[in-house]
Amino acid sequence: MNDLVIFGAGGVGRQVAQIVSDINSVHVEWNIIGYLDDDETRLGDTVADIPVLGNLEWLSAHRDVYVAVAIAAPSIVAKTYYRLATMQHQNISTLIHPSVWLPQRAEIDKGVIVYGGVILDPDITIGKGCMINKGCTIGHDAILENFTSLAPGVNLGGAVHIGCGCYFGISSATIQGVSVGMWSVVGAGAVVIENLPPNVIAVGVPAKTIKTREEGWYLL
Repeated sequence: MNDLVIFGAGGVGRQVAQIVSDINSVHVEWNIIGYLDDDETRLGDTVADIPVLGNLEWLSAHRDVYVAVAIAAPSIVAKTYYRLATMQHQNISTLIHPSVWLPQRAEIDKGVIVYGGVILDPDITIGKGCMINKGCTIGHDAILENFTSLAPGVNLGGAVHIGCGCYFGISSATIQGVSVGMWSVVGAGAVVIENLPPNVIAVGVPAKTIKTREEGWYLL
């Protein structure tokens, strides 16, 4: 059994703790020893009887402990991974709820978190640090690049290509074969029926770009 801390002591953190509990109910794998959070006012708090131990730098002195990055915002996840890399912290947990339909031919990188009720088709690729929320479906041959985040109920068609750091709002969807450029946002309930460029916000049915952001905004 591996010791685990959850980075992010908010609502997503509590959801991730539940995923860990459900995994352990099938096969004991993880021992949650605490939360980490960069909000210094949280230090010493308890969240559902789990203590907040410190900020991310706590891991510098605890290299054997695994961390789950419980944050939904792709840009913050990417920055967190950069910080972990500078600390040379390699132990990042991949957590997949036991109710997930998980095919044998799925390539899933480290740090991926998959909630309950998700259906993953064969021959998909999911990059590091992706978050797949409850009730999502991902069609065959889809590619999700690093740090993509899907809110509850997202449905991605087969053979889509989702760029690094994209965010899909609740109950949004794509048809098969489309691509969405890196760091783009698809609003809640939107349906993507044609390719979207990088760094845009798109909403509606069909999804249309309503805002373009400067390249590199996610580094600020």
